[in-house]
Amino acid sequence: MHTTNHLLESLCHDTRPRSRWALNAALAGASLLGLAALGPACGQSAESGDEIPVVSSSVDLAAHAPEPEQGWFDSIYFTSRLDADGRDLGLLVHVMNMPQGFGRFLSFAVVDETTGWYKDYVVGVDPSDFNWSTTDLDITAPGLKWTGNAQKMSVALTVPWGSLDVVLEPQGPVLNYNGTGEFALLGETNYEFAFPDMRTTGTLTIEGESLRVAGRSWLDRQWGWTSEMPSRRWTWMNLNLPNGDALAIWDLVNHETEESWATVLHRDGAHEVVEVEPLADGADEIWTSPTTGQKYPTRWRVTILELRAKLTVRITGTPGQELARDGRGRMEAAASFTGTYEGDEVSGKNYVEMIGNWQD
Repeated sequence: MHTTNHLLESLCHDTRPRSRWALNAALAGASLLGLAALGPACGQSAESGDEIPVVSSSVDLAAHAPEPEQGWFDSIYFTSRLDADGRDLGLLVHVMNMPQGFGRFLSFAVVDETTGWYKDYVVGVDPSDFNWSTTDLDITAPGLKWTGNAQKMSVALTVPWGSLDVVLEPQGPVLNYNGTGEFALLGETNYEFAFPDMRTTGTLTIEGESLRVAGRSWLDRQWGWTSEMPSRRWTWMNLNLPNGDALAIWDLVNHETEESWATVLHRDGAHEVVEVEPLADGADEIWTSPTTGQKYPTRWRVTILELRAKLTVRITGTPGQELARDGRGRMEAAASFTGTYEGDEVSGKNYVEMIGNWQD
């Protein structure tokens, strides 16, 4: 944890995870030195024209110009926890562009926690059939139309076994990962922000059955570089707490180290970055994929001392929520959590992502 008082600009250029105390110390120092007019706090939008390298939730929904290096990617993704006439559904939509890697692909998955039914669809998209505007949120691909802005989005998607037509509306402030939207992902620079609470309504059709759905979604926008080290892997979790806090956890592993940290968006809009005890220490109930051979944990004990948090996270519905393509797999699974947070008993629903080498 970095709690040394830095000047505002030097802190915001440091992409390592850091605590809210460091952010506040820098801001206080800047104010005393008359530097507050340089721009907003690190966790705020860069739309005012300041030079601090932060993300913008309005501008950065558009596609970014591709970088030539291997491993550069552009991604937009949302998970939903929805009710359909008493049925608890989890849902995922993901659009990814990695020009010098996997290419462009679309993922869609639905799980019925009530029955355990699960279905997914992962497809590569030819460059001639893919368009993501560089000026606003406007994505088209075969079967997909995704448009909107930071106030309201519409997603219409059709796959061989069903369709989705929903509207998503953010209900609170934006979560900027690491407080600034910039951080190191296994040594590679990444940019990421989220709308952690989006009211979601519309229609989901599954194998001919049309369902009216309503609930909430978490949307993540991320771009940057990813390591190609064969030993690398990560776990990501998103949690909305009953007190209004939103919590995004990254647990990053390679052959040398494991880094675990979380960004907290408090209900008043303040950001806090905290250390998390390594997830591997409390991960168990392993499920082995019959498709890829990957061995994924399905239960975790999450401990965050600064937040007085001890949580148990479990995959729900079915453990087999792996998205597989070309022999590669990644887990994108509906989950639930119970435990204590800031000393209070809590519970809720979330998603867990696991990507990389899970053979061991």
